[in-house]
Amino acid sequence: MPWHYTIAKSLQLSLGVAILRFNRFTYCCLVMLTATTQALAEDSDVRNQGDLTQIPIEQLVTMDVQSASKIANQISIAPSAVSIVTAEDIKAYGYHTLAEILESMRGLYITNDRAYSFLGGRGFGRPGDFTGRIMLLLDGTQVNNNIYNSGNLEYVGIIDTALIERVEYVSGPGSAIYGNNAFFGIVNVITKKGHAINGLQVSGEVASYQGREAKIHYGKRLENGAELLLSASGFNSDGQDFYFPPVSDFSGGLANNLDEQRSRRLFGKLEWDGWFAELAYTTRKKDIPTAPYGAVFNAPYNYEDTMLLASLKHDRQLSSRLQMSLHSYYGDFKYQGLATYPSGFFTEESVGQWWGLNAQFVGTWFQNQRILFGSEFKYDFNQNISSSALDLSTSEKTISLYAQDEITLNPRWMFNVGARVDMNKDELGHANNDISPRLALIYKPLETTTLKLSWSTAFRRANPFEKYYTDGYLKPNPSIKPESIEATELVVEHQLDTDTRLLGSVYQYQADDYIKSNGVQFNNTKGAHTKGAEFEFEKHWHNAVRLRASAAIQSAEDGDGNWQVNSPRRVGKINFSVPLVNHAWRLAFEMQAYSDRKTERNTAVGGYSLANLTISADKLLPNLGVALGIRNLFDRDYDHVAPSSNNLQTVIPQDDRTYWLRMTYDFK
Repeated sequence: MPWHYTIAKSLQLSLGVAILRFNRFTYCCLVMLTATTQALAEDSDVRNQGDLTQIPIEQLVTMDVQSASKIANQISIAPSAVSIVTAEDIKAYGYHTLAEILESMRGLYITNDRAYSFLGGRGFGRPGDFTGRIMLLLDGTQVNNNIYNSGNLEYVGIIDTALIERVEYVSGPGSAIYGNNAFFGIVNVITKKGHAINGLQVSGEVASYQGREAKIHYGKRLENGAELLLSASGFNSDGQDFYFPPVSDFSGGLANNLDEQRSRRLFGKLEWDGWFAELAYTTRKKDIPTAPYGAVFNAPYNYEDTMLLASLKHDRQLSSRLQMSLHSYYGDFKYQGLATYPSGFFTEESVGQWWGLNAQFVGTWFQNQRILFGSEFKYDFNQNISSSALDLSTSEKTISLYAQDEITLNPRWMFNVGARVDMNKDELGHANNDISPRLALIYKPLETTTLKLSWSTAFRRANPFEKYYTDGYLKPNPSIKPESIEATELVVEHQLDTDTRLLGSVYQYQADDYIKSNGVQFNNTKGAHTKGAEFEFEKHWHNAVRLRASAAIQSAEDGDGNWQVNSPRRVGKINFSVPLVNHAWRLAFEMQAYSDRKTERNTAVGGYSLANLTISADKLLPNLGVALGIRNLFDRDYDHVAPSSNNLQTVIPQDDRTYWLRMTYDFK
């Protein structure tokens, strides 16, 4: 019997055993993965295809988008809309954090409460939701931790932006392949290869509010073809003092010396002959000036987050008709918080640890079909939250089986069908079985035009914080159910020429059992409904002028028919960069506009527009580059929505005009 039929039978058998005897699913998964690995050894190895990470956007439109260790999908045949920010964009606009990158992308917006940056999009962006129910991946490995589901987008982010080759944003539910937390979309951060640095690179920066940053990177393609990348960076800022009129009775409304932050990052990656090893570490400590959640104003309050992420992958072309990817990963997350209350200091610590295995295959045994299938096992072996009011220690295990079939009916029509089964059980006896199907019909009336109609569902389980957390005021809710979403979307993509791309989409989402806090407890609510449209235009001229523009219109209502909190009805963005002085310099201008939003206290905060300007030169002197940036160019006063009705402030003021200057030297 051919060995690929053995694998298929093993998958079917494992699924049946897992459903019937769920308490033994750990054993089933390990047996399946072991058997699969043994079967792989029976076929000859074929070299992987060429590197796609250096391909510019105008070619990526018609070529593969490589989602590191996930099997490549062409943009034109992917069931969802895909947007990309490249390393060239990151450099031209001087993006310092992943939050700044995502804020420049179609339909997305960032809310900052002077502690964290929260991601919103498609009508959902409640402050405090961290990545906003969007899965964050680093080279295909999930970054979201297992305590709060947060991915961290600011200087606590897992990767230095100078190491990013591109960021892919795939909008819409992605649970059919990725499972839990791929609720509204997926963000995949692809890092550079060693030869992109090609030697030793050092960088130093100064910025407003006594900001200073230092980086050192080393990258090389070794003689045996291996790609090595190493990096260390650090950032410090003294921050600023704040005046909050709503609390003018306390210390005159002044928060002094409570905005300082410092962060450190380490990163290493090695790629060779189909093997991929990666290690990322980040830590950040941030003082909080806003006295959230009823804390004493103008008193010590800080958060410290630490994250370690490690992964090992192996990709092989087993035969002309079978491709595989094996992936193991480990994560370690720590959080420490200190707050001052009238009764004294309140300290809190969270520790999350997990490991997982994922085996994925793509087979083309049948004409005009590409079948993707695989299994994943994840063990969240440490989920601990401790404080004076809580001592939680739990764990959970998840086994997942998934499959997708891309069927080419004829040169113009394609059908995509897939589903994933996730079976989860925690140490306290709570179990959830979730099925996430997806259907998509893709039509190409012209070689340059693609229409995609899709229907999909996704889910998100309540995390330990939502289920079990208590501080004496907030109550736990162990019986909270997973939330779910059903989405229908129509996407139109058109390639005007080799350098010009148009994308448009209309969508409708219905969320059920939506999880949110009423200030006392996290509960399942009636749900929420959103519908909207997005448009994106991208043009690259041959003289290196680049333009990207997008607009989003959305209407989002909660289960009672009220306007969703922190959901702007209109979002518009323009990114334009142009070379100057015989291409020695580059000028980049960015404009973002957001309409008004609703706060947690049912008031409105006004809309605003922001402009950013960056000018840079790669070779001010031999091997020396320089960049100067101005954020909030026109010095607009604007606010973001505060994340809780328990806060002293309804809105959080954002930075005035700020400056930064960076110098980079390459030892070539």
